[in-house]
Amino acid sequence: MSRGDCPQRDSAGPWVLGALGEEEQHAYAGHLEGCADCRAEVAELQVVADVLPMAAPQVVPPPELKHRIMAVVQSEAQLLQATGPEADRAPARQATEGRWRRLLAPLGRLRPLPAAALATVLLAVGVAGGLLLSGGEDTTSHRGFGPRGAAVALRVTGDHGKLDLSGMPAPPAGRVYQVWLVHGSDRPRPTHTLFTVPRDGRAQVEIMESLKGSDKVLVTAEPPGGSAQPTSAPVVGATLT
Repeated sequence: MSRGDCPQRDSAGPWVLGALGEEEQHAYAGHLEGCADCRAEVAELQVVADVLPMAAPQVVPPPELKHRIMAVVQSEAQLLQATGPEADRAPARQATEGRWRRLLAPLGRLRPLPAAALATVLLAVGVAGGLLLSGGEDTTSHRGFGPRGAAVALRVTGDHGKLDLSGMPAPPAGRVYQVWLVHGSDRPRPTHTLFTVPRDGRAQVEIMESLKGSDKVLVTAEPPGGSAQPTSAPVVGATLT
């Protein structure tokens, strides 16, 4: 049976996001113990979920947003007071189903994407954010090294960097690629930039940390979630000078 044949494969996404109900969560936990395909699907999606908080730039909300939210809260409070507390209580099953729809509506549109493609979508969000922050500065390109048959280029705009990869193999099973910054003979400094590569071997990876003070960029294969120090030899690298 291929990975896509398991009837419970679609529950991997809600499981990773904590969107399953209590009963479904216990049932799926038991299912994972005996299904290697779903365990692999969960592991791939967890890599993507781990970088979700880092995929979008932080935005300061406008002051008027608080007033709009408080207006809605006060309006609903007045409505509840007028109709009585029972008006806000729905049968448990209906409440659960409504929560499912709200939480999984965006995920339902993403389910057909394999984990590697979903990671590429998230990286594209990071690329767009980096372009907005670049402020129109000149971009320089530095040719790097990589696995045989791979092409590596480091694009630098100001203090921001982006790796442009083609012909790049996927990381070993159970691993992700992690970017490191190096200054002189110092030990490599870990970044929060974790990524995988889709089947076509192409990826544009926005480096989340500033390149200021660094003269080398390296990439190693690390466990999901990244490492504090490299656990394998660099597979990709580029020098800024």
